Amino acid sequence: MDPLSTTASIIAIIQLSSDVVSYVSGATGATKERMRLRDEVLACELVLQQLKDDVHDTEEGKKWSETIKILEASDAPLGRLWAALSVIRVKLEPKKGLKKALSTLKWPFDEKEVEKIISAIEREKTLLELALTNNCRYVRP
Repeated sequence: MDPLSTTASIIAIIQLSSDVVSYVSGATGATKERMRLRDEVLACELVLQQLKDDVHDTEEGKKWSETIKILEASDAPLGRLWAALSVIRVKLEPKKGLKKALSTLKWPFDEKEVEKIISAIEREKTLLELALTNNCRYVRP
């Protein structure tokens, strides 16, 4: 697999997470939950950036690219992370036209929903960190 195509999906998730951070920061209400969610998404972005960088930096690039391809499946960490971030984006994305004028961007999640989303993001982030750690074990300095 070409490292460039492998990196493209990671870049798409990084962009999605960046959009989510912008939307979360722009919402009003539920300050504590918003901050926790924003911080978790930002922490996840760091792991995603490291994944992206490792595709190009690893001597075993082809093997690592194959691992990334496995992580991208819809039932794998990157796929599930994409789904979780997409749910957030859909609920927080600014409305277009008349809907925008009539609605303020109020925080649409309750505390339980935020906990569930944060837990999901933490799980996927942890699995991605394990993949990175495993990759580091096989890369020779």
